[in-house]
Amino acid sequence: MLDNSLSYCINEKCEKKDKCLRFKEKKNINIGETYLALDEEECSKNNCYINKNEYYKKMILDAIEKEPKDNFDRKFLLNLCYSLLKKSEEFNLDNKLKQKIKNLENS
Repeated sequence: MLDNSLSYCINEKCEKKDKCLRFKEKKNINIGETYLALDEEECSKNNCYINKNEYYKKMILDAIEKEPKDNFDRKFLLNLCYSLLKKSEEFNLDNKLKQKIKNLENS
């Protein structure tokens, strides 16, 4: 889902590439994906940089806060929470996410 919603950057000289969600190595390029090749000045000016850690932390927090509207939404959210569980450990949010999973399973 996420892969289809972003334009990727292939600027190998970028100083932020290890932290940027958009950066992709040339060997991992797929046909049909869109790539940006901006220098860092253009990237900053156009707000193209997406910090991986900020993005994933926000995604985890959003999953914790979200209340499902129906059974389908609950199953989707439960699946999302399970997929984020390992990543949540990096931000010390794993206990909150585990509690969310428990609540979703019991509802």
